[in-house]
Amino acid sequence: MGVLLIAEVNGSELSVDSTAKALTAARQLGDVTVLCVGAGCSDAAEAAAKLDGVSSVLCAQDEAYGHDLAEPVAALIVSLSSNYSHIVAPSTSAS
Repeated sequence: MGVLLIAEVNGSELSVDSTAKALTAARQLGDVTVLCVGAGCSDAAEAAAKLDGVSSVLCAQDEAYGHDLAEPVAALIVSLSSNYSHIVAPSTSAS
């Protein structure tokens, strides 16, 4: 089982620095899938795919995720969690 890394996405932009730092740690645990969540996260997902060490990228793009509310994102993470041994995220004021 791999690792799910919840990327830090600000609007439609990937926070590359914080996501890359979390990726460095996550790679120690196994193959890393990056999850980008937002109302318009396709650009962020493309940027995440270019980070060294990313095995795959999931892009959950929906208006329901556009207001930075915890509940819809938490439900998404729970629905994906059985496929991963670890779930990690950057630790910033935005996450």
